[in-house]
Amino acid sequence: MFGEETDSSEIEVTPEPWVEARIDFTGDLVGSLAIMVPESLQPEIAANILGLDTEGLDTKEVLDDALGEVLNVVCGHVIMALAGDGANFELAPPVITELDRDTLDGFLADTDTTAYLLDDEPLLLRLELK
Repeated sequence: MFGEETDSSEIEVTPEPWVEARIDFTGDLVGSLAIMVPESLQPEIAANILGLDTEGLDTKEVLDDALGEVLNVVCGHVIMALAGDGANFELAPPVITELDRDTLDGFLADTDTTAYLLDDEPLLLRLELK
């Protein structure tokens, strides 16, 4: 899957449900990183992570685990980019929740949120440092 950064104003939010995977981290940096996607993108992400076809990848547990694993890897890279290769940090397990429309709209308007198109599907990343 290929992603490209885009302006959040160009993200089309349809009525379909969105999910958020959030991971908290402590150590040299303290904060959280969240990834938000429409539920319809989760099977494609899971298929790419697992190297499988999307067929049969429709259980919530598998889809949420794959999204959490993507977030885990991305978070490690973000922390290392910000704090250096020798960064000391611990990651909490990812927490997956369904987003309501007001929360999603708030994230789209927040400057801490970066928008991407992943194979023409929307994906949001939100980094909060404390």
